[in-house]
Amino acid sequence: MRRIAYFDNARAILIILVVFGHMMSGYLKNNDLISDVYLFIYTFHVPAFVLISGYFAKKVYEQGYFTKLVKRLLVPYIIFQVLYTLYYDFFFKDIDSYSLFIPRWALWFLLSLFCWNVLLYFFGKMKYGLIIAVLISLFIGYDAEVDGFLSLSRTFYFFPFFLAGYHMQLHHFKRLKTGLFPVIGIIMAVAGFVLIARYMPLDYRFWLLGKRPYEQITDMVEYAALMRLGAYGIQFLAVFTFFTLVPKKQNVLTAVGRTTMVVYLLHMAVVRWFHEDPFKQYLLETSHYWILFVMSLLIVYFLSRRPAVQFFNLLLLRKTSLNFNLRTWAGKCFPGKTTAEQWNRSKRGIGGNEPGSF
Repeated sequence: MRRIAYFDNARAILIILVVFGHMMSGYLKNNDLISDVYLFIYTFHVPAFVLISGYFAKKVYEQGYFTKLVKRLLVPYIIFQVLYTLYYDFFFKDIDSYSLFIPRWALWFLLSLFCWNVLLYFFGKMKYGLIIAVLISLFIGYDAEVDGFLSLSRTFYFFPFFLAGYHMQLHHFKRLKTGLFPVIGIIMAVAGFVLIARYMPLDYRFWLLGKRPYEQITDMVEYAALMRLGAYGIQFLAVFTFFTLVPKKQNVLTAVGRTTMVVYLLHMAVVRWFHEDPFKQYLLETSHYWILFVMSLLIVYFLSRRPAVQFFNLLLLRKTSLNFNLRTWAGKCFPGKTTAEQWNRSKRGIGGNEPGSF
């Protein structure tokens, strides 16, 4: 499947928001604007990422698909789960237990992405599969055992977005960029932020994150399924709004969108430091929270550059030599291609349109 700038642009915007959201997470109770922006972002950025991943999972029934998924998702998950456990324990002393089955911070996405593909194999050809997936999510929230273990709660919660993306075709996305849809998207985005700032409490984030059973979110458990259904409605509308606003032509974002997996897996090592003193104390004293966004842009920029991609490949043992040169490797794999094309093709397995990409 050839690369399309529209999807790379969407990925780039989303990965910036992922990093920004994680930067803000340590300051949600210190500033109302921060919490409002956080809630606004979380209405769409994870569901949109999941939907794009589902769109590029159309080869799920091809032979060898799941073998590639194991290499692209489970192997990196295990490696980074071990590395981040050791890293957080050594520098921050905040690890209570060592386990491969409880994902560290954002690593849940790798595990869930693998599970979504497995579920897709059974739901992809099922009539009314999307409705059934939503119903399963609504009822499974009552099971207190379905929580952060193996990222099961998030897996079931976000799977309808993955399945919806699988069933979407390119012309559906193109339609969102025609006529009045972009204008409607702008109006909905502005109205949505105003409504969130005015009426949505910070604790509503637990409904948007999908990682907790109902009994840990609300005392009105008898109405919890309806409340989750309402969260689905908000997020599907927000995702629709987002895709109407994504630029469709190649621009400065496009290259970043090709390395989202690298940024996603490496940014957790950097962002964690911004939740500690002296940086946190400085922000609390000065209220210069705009620095969080600027730093998010810088983190994404540097982690999407070639040295970061090379380091990422080294961590995944894709090359044992410290003198690893990705251009040289690409030249051997794709002889006769130009240097720029070699680089772009070598990155497709990182954030491209292959099985398990995001």
